[in-house]
Amino acid sequence: MRTAARAERTTTDAGAALPAAPPTLPSAELLRESVLAGRRAARRAADVLAHAGCTVDEWLVLDALGRRPGATMSELRAATVTDKATLGRRVDALVTRALVFREVDAFDRRVIRVHLSSRGRDVLSGLAARLAEAEQADDPRDQ
Repeated sequence: MRTAARAERTTTDAGAALPAAPPTLPSAELLRESVLAGRRAARRAADVLAHAGCTVDEWLVLDALGRRPGATMSELRAATVTDKATLGRRVDALVTRALVFREVDAFDRRVIRVHLSSRGRDVLSGLAARLAEAEQADDPRDQ
């Protein structure tokens, strides 16, 4: 242990000990910090979205459809990083609320495409505005 402590210190020409430069974070520590930051951001987004009657998963589906109209369920799974069963439940909930609709692909009848309804587009733009306002309110640079 003493050798490790000595390795972390450098000396001046006069022999006085100086603290070593701060160590860089190991990759596991960076990963941990990234995961925690993601959880904090998801929690803040969930709070904002809950006031609008939407979940984070539902917002992710709406957002993915806003970016890629007529996406297949496989494309939505990849875009939202959601498992098949959860995605199916979220899309069902959005269909029930008339925010999205399903359509059989014109070329391959086995493929189902999901589209935003006009109401879904309106809800998505409102959610995007709420999230942007909340993010701006949390940004310390704006205060």
